[in-house]
Amino acid sequence: MAKKALVVDNNYFFVEFLSELLEKRGYQVIKAYDGKEGIARLEDGPVDIVFADLIMPKIDVRQFIEFIRTKYQQTPFPIVALSGTVIEQLSEIDTIGADYYIPKGPIDKLTIQLNEFMAEIEAQPFYPPTERKVFKSQAIFPRREAMELLNTLQFHRAIIEHIGVGVIIVDQDTRVINANSLALDIIEKSAVDVLNCKVADLFPGQQRSDLKEALKRVTPDQGEPKSSFFTSFNHHSTLTLVTPIRYDDNLPGWIVALDDTGYACE
Repeated sequence: MAKKALVVDNNYFFVEFLSELLEKRGYQVIKAYDGKEGIARLEDGPVDIVFADLIMPKIDVRQFIEFIRTKYQQTPFPIVALSGTVIEQLSEIDTIGADYYIPKGPIDKLTIQLNEFMAEIEAQPFYPPTERKVFKSQAIFPRREAMELLNTLQFHRAIIEHIGVGVIIVDQDTRVINANSLALDIIEKSAVDVLNCKVADLFPGQQRSDLKEALKRVTPDQGEPKSSFFTSFNHHSTLTLVTPIRYDDNLPGWIVALDDTGYACE
């Protein structure tokens, strides 16, 4: 049976390049173009190796790797961060959580490097390395533009994490692409339970219908700026506030905010 490789990158041409390289080595390649799609591709079971960019749309690489580590902790497989921003994130590799870090570079040199890397991986059973392995990069110094982008992303992550209410970010297909720690505490679920799950499935009983109606009320057809209702999570009254995410006249998703009132309910 052919080994399976999952490739996650929002660059179509890079996905095709890496897929062709892996297929020549006998792998069945599963393709995904953002972190949410990557998680969906893993629902059917583990793979033999994962390649993921460090900057991905929707579900970011930290959440993606945490999902893999938790869901498949009994059947670990190599996770390779293959990215153009490795040199800018050297100080964060322990918190990102991949096993190997390979910088993107000229395709001819990257092809040689990847084939050498795969030959080494295939030569022995996989055991999670005790230290993260970073491969050489042609870049010596971090690029200012990349650092500014990463700093902006980190700032936005910090806002969501510390905003003071539970925050669930919902994609346009109503599946969850992010939830901060307070939201997970309120609903008493882990990130693995929540990511790529239908948001209505996180709500109890009748409140599922209330949530669906709230999502509809803030769509462009009905035009309300927000919609709210009370929910009972684990016998605690929680104010649920639904607002649309809008830019460029599109509705790419919703924000569901959870504010625990502190009052018990039956």
